[in-house]
Amino acid sequence: MAQIQLLSPGFSEALKFQNPLPNGCSRSPWRTLVKTSSSLSLMGHGGRRRRGFGRVRVATEGSPSTDAVADDYYSVLGLLPDATPAQIKKAYYNCMKACHPDLSGDDPETTNFCMFINEVYEVLSDPVQRMVYDEIHGYALTAVNPFLDDSTTRDHAFVDEFSCIGCKNCANVAPDVFGIEEDFGRARVYSQCGNPDLVQQAIDSCPVDCIHWTSAAQLSLLEDEMRRVERVNVALMLAGMGSSADVFRMASARWQKRQSKVLVGTHIFLHPQLI
Repeated sequence: MAQIQLLSPGFSEALKFQNPLPNGCSRSPWRTLVKTSSSLSLMGHGGRRRRGFGRVRVATEGSPSTDAVADDYYSVLGLLPDATPAQIKKAYYNCMKACHPDLSGDDPETTNFCMFINEVYEVLSDPVQRMVYDEIHGYALTAVNPFLDDSTTRDHAFVDEFSCIGCKNCANVAPDVFGIEEDFGRARVYSQCGNPDLVQQAIDSCPVDCIHWTSAAQLSLLEDEMRRVERVNVALMLAGMGSSADVFRMASARWQKRQSKVLVGTHIFLHPQLI
């Protein structure tokens, strides 16, 4: 996989850690970059399904969730992107207190949430993984919007479930890559380890062009966006009872919004007299 250009030297070095797998196989949207999970991605590769978190909520010391919907790993812990390692550790331990069996019992949702919190902490507590996360999601000054970066290799398959009509063509052509999820009857990529030629065949024969090649960073952001928007069953969508969404535009806009906040914050920090 080609290195991402126009990014900070440290990020480019981090990309060298990856080990490409046969047939373009990748363990997750960016786990191969620094051995970490994709950003808030509920999409599971290698046969896993999206976790049933729905919209991830902000954790607090007194409860594993509140009414505030988390936008990223930092807000899941109730932190800002400039949080120090000590603040991250403290927030993590506060969250895990609420997950103690004496408080949560055997509630599966709380158990899944706490597993997710462990993944969040694994990323944010490691300097290299956190650097990659910040670059991909627009929290670094040197970050480049993955949807505007043509220098990266697009070798990760993605199904736009908002456009999918559930025809099952892709699942028949490349069953080791695509499957039909049960809840909404739409196609989904369950593994990135299949034959790329069959994936391309599925793309070429898709009647609604809902399958795309994306970069690892793009896939991470797209899967993050997919979990945010409510979907309906394919039958209802075809009957005109569901709304369509441009997940690529939405993911790119969310990235740009985060980057803008970082740039504004940096400008204020460097020029406090302008406040």
